[in-house]
Amino acid sequence: MLARISTTFACTPEQLWDAISRPASLRFVAAPLLRFEPLVAGDLDREWVVGKTYAVRLYLFGLLPAGEHRITLVRIDRKANVIESRESGTLAPVWNHTIRFHSLGSGRLHYTDEIEIRAGPLTGLIWAFAHLLYRHRQRRWKRLLRGKTGA
Repeated sequence: MLARISTTFACTPEQLWDAISRPASLRFVAAPLLRFEPLVAGDLDREWVVGKTYAVRLYLFGLLPAGEHRITLVRIDRKANVIESRESGTLAPVWNHTIRFHSLGSGRLHYTDEIEIRAGPLTGLIWAFAHLLYRHRQRRWKRLLRGKTGA
């Protein structure tokens, strides 16, 4: 199944690239629905690297163990404003994520998360959770881009 969630951000492509390039931003925008804990200490402390696989433990609502998850960045294209990852985990053997955005002018962006989900009989339930999660993430991106992280 494919989930596609879009929104508009009040920022420039450069401002979004500055935030989205850091794994710490992922941790912020997913909280508190999901918490990512790297299996290799320090793995989420630097910028994303194409071709590298990041192994994490997932926790629903920050507390409930949800198994392991692997994220491999396959494309980071600053000219096309696209990021693609191939992901897999305990609950969703296929969770492939593509981020696309483009300028609308006047300091605004159109931003889309597209997630391919394959999780056997749990696919429908996980697809519904993905909609909840990515709507939440997009709200948190807006907060992060306004500089209101609470950190």
